[in-house]
Amino acid sequence: MDTVELACIFVRAEGDRLLAAERLVLALPHVLGVGLDRCEFAFDASTRFLAVAVAARGEAATAAARARLAFWTARAGGRLLAPAEASDDERERLRAQVEACDLVAEGVLPADLLDAAGRFFGDAGAPAGRHRSAVARPVLCMDVGGPGWQGVQCDPKAGTLFVAAPIAPPPGDVLALALRLPGVARPVEARATVMDVRGPAQARPGAPAGYTLHLEDAPPALREALARKAAGASEVGAGTRATARFAVNGPVTVVALPPPDPAAQARIEYATASELASDWIENLSQGGAFVRTARPAEVGAQLVLRLALPNGVELSTPARVVFASASGMGVRFTLDAEADAILSAAVAQLSGRPRRALVVDDDALLRRMLADALTGRGFEVLTAADATEGLRVLAEEVLALDLLVTDVRMPGMDGAELVRRIRTVGGEADLAIVAVTGRLEEGLEPRLATAGADAVLEKALGVERIAQAADAVVERRRADPGGAPGH
Repeated sequence: MDTVELACIFVRAEGDRLLAAERLVLALPHVLGVGLDRCEFAFDASTRFLAVAVAARGEAATAAARARLAFWTARAGGRLLAPAEASDDERERLRAQVEACDLVAEGVLPADLLDAAGRFFGDAGAPAGRHRSAVARPVLCMDVGGPGWQGVQCDPKAGTLFVAAPIAPPPGDVLALALRLPGVARPVEARATVMDVRGPAQARPGAPAGYTLHLEDAPPALREALARKAAGASEVGAGTRATARFAVNGPVTVVALPPPDPAAQARIEYATASELASDWIENLSQGGAFVRTARPAEVGAQLVLRLALPNGVELSTPARVVFASASGMGVRFTLDAEADAILSAAVAQLSGRPRRALVVDDDALLRRMLADALTGRGFEVLTAADATEGLRVLAEEVLALDLLVTDVRMPGMDGAELVRRIRTVGGEADLAIVAVTGRLEEGLEPRLATAGADAVLEKALGVERIAQAADAVVERRRADPGGAPGH
């Protein structure tokens, strides 16, 4: 029986992204079934590169199984590669990256997956107290009306959801859903069947690639929430960032050099996940892009288009100018297979994503407890042990964050200075910020409010009530996206 080799590739696999990769590994027996033959893991501690090689046979090697694995890999923040089908250059890069890895586990059988993955991901930096399960099933988490929802269309009468995404699970798959509803404390669980898939080749203006889900026995609260969204009530905008996110990302910017310069190029930099998701739905999925520039090139001009993604990856492709106006120019392009796979995986991760939070606290136990409480309310949670690490996570985070919960008193930079830097240097005008303190001293609240905190809470409230209050701050900001911090 033929065996197919596949590779799940992750860049910057640390923190929550490392945990997401481990959850994918533990779910492989569910994703691929009895056709999962063996796995191998390779991790580079210096670059945080992670490769999970999978050998599949029988039903696990079919196109449907590969589509399923590609979908869940993308949702975990990685991309699927079939080395046998990759270009020579891509295979050589993968070989060099794997050879540079300093942590390797080979020949892991499905029966040994839980223990072997536990040792491997623990050595890679995953926390010792993390939740792990040998019967893990992947769950599609979404936030109704929240981030990433701009690509979702719902039909409450038919009980269907269309999710715009370039990578989809195969028709017939039954997915476990966890949907966070506005005003509901805990995510609502449901099941859905993949009814139809519209691939990138079938996409057209107004009909992007994506997949249709049919909700099975959806709870009334979920159907009511979807009906409100379908009717256009309480729609939430994508939000805007006042300035660039530190030195890593910036707002959409363009450098255009009109012909006859042979180095003519245009560069579009996506500062946030929302920018990329929206532009993919409107333009990129159709092989087009609109470049905002006061110096548009002439129609028919050839140039190089560079797309800088929020995860730090930059794609480059030849493009042709198809129209020009006073505000910019429209270009058409075709990505090569590798670049298209990278872009597709990045966009698939963004579609209908849940809210994301960062918890910064030097107390490891409290940090974990706060993260667990927020996870229970439908957040994906990243953590940092001090303000310096928190700034790094903010600067490097692949997806936009919706909430920051930070301790006030920490070694080195305190919480007030962290908040001030985020608001004034980082320009994070749309991020909900909650500060927590062991002792609410006189004058602390106004000082933190001036720095830009939305709320100041005492730790004596307990992690569940802190998570509840932080959740309310996020919802208040979503209801009033133009509201000033601290109000």
